[in-house]
Amino acid sequence: MSEDEKTDKEVYDMAEHLKGLYDAKESELEKLKEQNVTLKKIIMSAYGTIRLLDQNFNNILLDEQANRVIIESLRVYLSDIVEYEILHIEDIL
Repeated sequence: MSEDEKTDKEVYDMAEHLKGLYDAKESELEKLKEQNVTLKKIIMSAYGTIRLLDQNFNNILLDEQANRVIIESLRVYLSDIVEYEILHIEDIL
């Protein structure tokens, strides 16, 4: 092999290595974007539930039991999100 062929092969190998690194980073970035959208949906759902609860507290027609059900539902929902989306409990178990 001549010196030029070695250099060309080294450049090609380096380019292939950098392409692999780039592809891995792109994949990681795409996963983070998907997680971001999922977490935004979760926050929006929690916010909507809290707004509903706030309106119910101001509405005399709804009783305390209805508000407790809403609070408990939100707590369970957020607990599941924390365990499975944020802490990834299923990976630990």
